[in-house]
Amino acid sequence: MVELLPEEVSRFTEGKDDWWTVRPLALDSVVMDIIKPEAREAFPRMRANIEAVSQSTYNFYLSSLVNFLTRHSLSSQFTSAATWAADQLQNLGYQVELLPINVGNGESYNVIADRSGNESGARKLVLVTAHLDSVNLTGGREAPAPGADDNASGAAGVLEIARVLAEHSAKHDLRLILFGGEEQGLHGSKQYVSGLAGSERTRISAVINMDMVATLNTASPTVLLEGAPVSKTLMEELAEAAATYTSLVVQTSENPFASDHVPFINELIPAVLTIEGTDSSNTNVHTANDTLDHINYGLAMDIVRMNLAVTFRLLGVDESQTP
Repeated sequence: MVELLPEEVSRFTEGKDDWWTVRPLALDSVVMDIIKPEAREAFPRMRANIEAVSQSTYNFYLSSLVNFLTRHSLSSQFTSAATWAADQLQNLGYQVELLPINVGNGESYNVIADRSGNESGARKLVLVTAHLDSVNLTGGREAPAPGADDNASGAAGVLEIARVLAEHSAKHDLRLILFGGEEQGLHGSKQYVSGLAGSERTRISAVINMDMVATLNTASPTVLLEGAPVSKTLMEELAEAAATYTSLVVQTSENPFASDHVPFINELIPAVLTIEGTDSSNTNVHTANDTLDHINYGLAMDIVRMNLAVTFRLLGVDESQTP
């Protein structure tokens, strides 16, 4: 999740970057709401699929990413982390590509993994995404930036969803993306969206983005679903899944800001950010203190389960059968 220090605000107001905005809000508009979604029937097979999410494998992915000294987009460590993540996805049977992107005058990468559906004829495309990079705002690109919550937690969630889905056939196509350059201004997601062919854009039925999913900032485990009017149906599906498969409190916002769902929304592609509730109170992000000590695995597992349940449905996996 992108945040700004005071000195950065002054730099950006001079017009040197274009990835932030200040927008007036209409009178009585709702910035964030807390809703109580209704649970739907949970078929035994789907519940078994959701319960396949494993804290031990999630922790393996999370710890492995945090073990890199930094995942700054322009560091050699980021390249190593991207290569490691690509290997994990390839070992699960996905078709994987390390796609170069520009970050200022430097180069970074998006990790893109594909798995085709088995539907004959036209297929939809479902995206599950997170940013892979981390940053320490008070140091240079080689400063310690473990980025446990921001955003090894989301990237590990993508890898865990990839692991579970690898065991299931589906009607529609799945694409998993770990973006680079998010902390410097959403470079990976912006360049990915701008490079989409028109036919590919129209195939995308949903983008589920995970950014900071593992710090408990509230009394009860809470998720914020952040989207826009184009994302309303997807937000409702995620809220319903949260009620059906988790104990999460659900916050919602239709004011998208500062994560990799935004470039998709700007092109009217349904995208939702799934993020820990009241994320702005997390003061460890973008520092050397964003470590595993602050990770709440119960919260992370519930957000991953929620996202997985909706991904299963969007991909057209039959959830009505018995295990």
